Amino acid sequence: MLKSRAVLVSAAFLVTLTGCGLSGTAHITQSPSKSQDYTVSGQVSTTPSTTPSGATSTSSSPSTPASTTTSTPSSSTGSSQSSSTSPWNPVVASAMNDLVNSSDLPLAAPTVVPPPPGPGYGYLTALVIQNATSWSVRLIDTSIPLNVNSTNIQQHLIAGAPYVGSFGINLLSQSELVNTAPERSSVLRTNNALWAASDASAKATASQKVTVGSGGDALVATAYAFNGSYNSAKLVWTEGDWTIEIVNASPRYEQAMALSVVNYLHTHYLPPYPGLIMIDMINNASAVTRIDWINGDQLILMDDRQATPNNPVNTCSMAVHWTPYH
Repeated sequence: MLKSRAVLVSAAFLVTLTGCGLSGTAHITQSPSKSQDYTVSGQVSTTPSTTPSGATSTSSSPSTPASTTTSTPSSSTGSSQSSSTSPWNPVVASAMNDLVNSSDLPLAAPTVVPPPPGPGYGYLTALVIQNATSWSVRLIDTSIPLNVNSTNIQQHLIAGAPYVGSFGINLLSQSELVNTAPERSSVLRTNNALWAASDASAKATASQKVTVGSGGDALVATAYAFNGSYNSAKLVWTEGDWTIEIVNASPRYEQAMALSVVNYLHTHYLPPYPGLIMIDMINNASAVTRIDWINGDQLILMDDRQATPNNPVNTCSMAVHWTPYH
């Protein structure tokens, strides 16, 4: 039987990180209840001590779940719970509360997470990975309900696409603390796992201008061909201090993918820092996305690893809804 992805939150968070962050379990005391695209297990009691501030937008993309969790009776259990005004997905809150107790680095998180790409997915949980100069939260699908940092996560991964996405912060090294726009662009490219030197515009053998976006929101992008062919091209455009690149398809498919991104970013605003969005076309209609930006000595990063047509907008929504966690 197919089951919808569920999220699991601990009633009392008892995890202590060791090694790469795999240890501990917590006791679940509440029955499941429906919430947006997820089945929430447990009482949402992991609200930060102060109201989150600094979010760049209060509305989410139509393709992402709403940022406020409201519990309703489960169709399978008939139970009900009181609603919560916390903006945080319970798995995200559980992971971030662990970092509050264990990390001295700045903490922030998206108030939206990538939705399930379809039926048949399991239960959402996470691994927290950290050291003295970085932390990250890896969102994971498992076949049974498991708490954040459970030692059993690796044994119960959903087959095919267990890794939903991730987000985190790295402190830049001294050599990466640069001042000019070209230098910052180089740092962003070096740190973005989807950027490849083989796709650099300097290696292009031809280029053409194309329009991305619609109506008054349209922008001009450059499509680069390699080895005399546009079969696997690169589409590049800029929005303020941000650069957006789409790779590994022909310009017409990349242009279609760019349409949704440009239209979304004309009504939802990215953080006001230099950033790079890399979109890797997996086929002619689906993609995976990695986003990085620089804020002072911090490199903020996030990705959505689920190859879907809405993936780039879903990942952009995570960046738009990046919010300090206190």
